[in-house]
Amino acid sequence: MARVTVVLPTFNKRDDVAEALESVLTQTYEERDVVIVDDGSTDGTPVYLFSRFGAQPHARKIVAGMNPAALRPFSHAFPSHGSTIIYHYQPNRGLSAARNRGILETRGQLLAFLEAEDVWDLRHLETHMRFRQEHPAALVTCVGECPAGGNGRGTRGAKLRQISGEGWIFEQTLTSSPLCTSAVMLQRSVVEKCGLFDENLEACEDYDFWLRISARYPVYGLEGAPILRRSLRRKPSARAWSAEKFRVYALEKSFQSGHLDGRQRLLVAEEVVRKCERLVDGYRRTRSEERANFYERKRKRYSLEVRKLRASQVAQVQG
Repeated sequence: MARVTVVLPTFNKRDDVAEALESVLTQTYEERDVVIVDDGSTDGTPVYLFSRFGAQPHARKIVAGMNPAALRPFSHAFPSHGSTIIYHYQPNRGLSAARNRGILETRGQLLAFLEAEDVWDLRHLETHMRFRQEHPAALVTCVGECPAGGNGRGTRGAKLRQISGEGWIFEQTLTSSPLCTSAVMLQRSVVEKCGLFDENLEACEDYDFWLRISARYPVYGLEGAPILRRSLRRKPSARAWSAEKFRVYALEKSFQSGHLDGRQRLLVAEEVVRKCERLVDGYRRTRSEERANFYERKRKRYSLEVRKLRASQVAQVQG
């Protein structure tokens, strides 16, 4: 059976990451290892996890004697529940850097991601692996997701968000971010071809990552074993529109990458225009005229690209 490497980043979420890790170690599919990348936690996460999940006594003694607010980078591997837990502690560099560290520290061909705030169904890995054994061409697979209740279990009557069947979901990814990172398993070759998470992005790094992948690979939506997302209980911020600037950055990268066909480039240009319109409106409402003018100029530039690409498609049809 193929072995799966689970990449689990965390930062100051001691209790959450312990529950997330527990959901990995109790999976019905037992061929798995876990790489935890602690991105500079100061809440005693390593001491807590080492004690709870059976790290060697000498390692527990060492981390217990360290100042939680001034830990030096270290790595430690130990067995737990039939898996190997590889724990890396590094200075705070952000979520993308933590995920990338986890990817680069592994050599396995199958990667699964889990955020500290999410919890897997017991059959999560089994669901992916059973499908992959029957469909070896499936390089990217995804289960559904639903919000977790206050007890960490599924909310009664919650709507399940899910991708159906084999999906070229690039167009959907542009607008609605249908992929939850914790719900996906992928082949390492996909990351090698499409690249790691962009560490220049303060937010929406997953949008950028899945945008690149969905342009080149179909995503196979699987039924059963949805993940539970505790973060979905939060109310959206009143300034949620401001995150569009990170998505515009990702879209421009995609537009200029040279990896898109003509239809995809048109879709990207149209989405840049829509997101710039939202940014212009938001910045003007907050009296940030300089930023509003910046995105208005960008909107006009991509509106011109839209017209050129549409004209090119018409010419191809007529030709």
